[in-house]
Amino acid sequence: MKLTPWLAAFVVVLVAGGQATAAEVAGLPLHVTRLNPSTVRLWVGDHVSSTAVVAFATRKGIVVVDTMGSPRVDTTLRGIIARELRRNDFKVLINFHEHGDHVDGNSVLADCDIVAHDLVAEGMRRNQGSRQQMQDWMGTRMREAEAKLAQLSAGSAEAEKLKENLILDRLNLEFHSSGKPPAVPTTTFSDRLTLDMGDTTLELTFIGGMHSASDVAIFVPQHGLLLTGDTMADRWLDETPGCLAAFAARPGVGHDFPGLIANWKRILQPREQIKLLLPGHWNGELSLAGAEARIDYLRTLWEGLQAAVNSGRGLPDVQAEYRLATRSPGLATSPGFSDRNHAMTLQEMWRVAAGQESAAITLHALIEEGAGEAALRQVLAEREKRPGAYYFSEGEINGHGYAFLRENKVDKAIALFQLNLELFPDSWNVYDSLGEALLRAGDAARAAAMYERSLALNPDSSSGKEALARIGAQAGS
Repeated sequence: MKLTPWLAAFVVVLVAGGQATAAEVAGLPLHVTRLNPSTVRLWVGDHVSSTAVVAFATRKGIVVVDTMGSPRVDTTLRGIIARELRRNDFKVLINFHEHGDHVDGNSVLADCDIVAHDLVAEGMRRNQGSRQQMQDWMGTRMREAEAKLAQLSAGSAEAEKLKENLILDRLNLEFHSSGKPPAVPTTTFSDRLTLDMGDTTLELTFIGGMHSASDVAIFVPQHGLLLTGDTMADRWLDETPGCLAAFAARPGVGHDFPGLIANWKRILQPREQIKLLLPGHWNGELSLAGAEARIDYLRTLWEGLQAAVNSGRGLPDVQAEYRLATRSPGLATSPGFSDRNHAMTLQEMWRVAAGQESAAITLHALIEEGAGEAALRQVLAEREKRPGAYYFSEGEINGHGYAFLRENKVDKAIALFQLNLELFPDSWNVYDSLGEALLRAGDAARAAAMYERSLALNPDSSSGKEALARIGAQAGS
């Protein structure tokens, strides 16, 4: 096959089942892996968690799973896919979910049938609405990274990692600043969809809820491949797993836990046919045992929470019983798991099983909009009702207080921490957090009182000791 000069510049030497890096795309190292004679996997970068694009040569044409999220990069990747598969009949693009690093390059394959879950287009519209906010955030992050890079030794591992992140940020900012909308899906489905491509079948199943609202898994039985998107990994290949860092049910995402568990059980049932599981980013690996353990974790939690609701127990009892380290010790230190992620999943499951909304989210919204004391008291009063309209989680409320602090909304953080203290007066951590906010507000006397109370409840608190030492030093200077 004769190659045009621009395409020849990206030639890499491939070994079946292996990979080589011999070129760059937009300044990022290019990786191409041949999974089998008719399937390739491509990504860019050695240190950034970029999307891994998979392309299948089928009797009816080329099927591409996901874009890298940058039209400039995806244009080049399209040419490389055509060269590697020795054909140019692109027919189908499948999006794993709605996030920009999977859909923002859709325009490059807009001549294809774009297949995704029903919720992807809605998510893409939301992304469009937050473009300016994204540009502002990325601009700040890039300036900070550039300043840090100037202080690092050229060629150091940290510098190389930061350089790649800066390149990826510039590519993303280029797209967000263009004002061009990505191409939306042309074929959608709600639960399951099978694509018959002649000699290749792609079985799409909805698994939304543990990463985004619209996640799907893709099983290709002829190749024994199960593509799992950004939902999970049980081994990280570098220290920045990015989208694979959390296996958690996030607030604000719709959840059908029985459907999610049932669909995963169906996906994993033909286990003898599954030869390789592929996450949606290059820097994570997933084993069949790892996937099964994560779904068993969800099933155990869901069944336990349903039983707790039916017996009239409350969320604090369930949180005490289902501690990650004691109930799932094999997963406690596994990729994607942390006490914070576990708490989010537990709370979201409780919200669905008990039909209660989050008091933390409601109080945060009320304080943000400047609601009066009466509105806040109305929420707190629900705690005494059985069942009330809200569930109350000390950790979740505290987390929303810190969200205010990160936005430099110190007075609002203090207001929320004070409500948390009223709800959980025996928690040393709540006093510690309120002390931190008061100190940020310049009220050292009240902050010291909070830290002293925190230490009385937890004498081993290093944060309390350090804060009091700083307050004392400042007072004596």
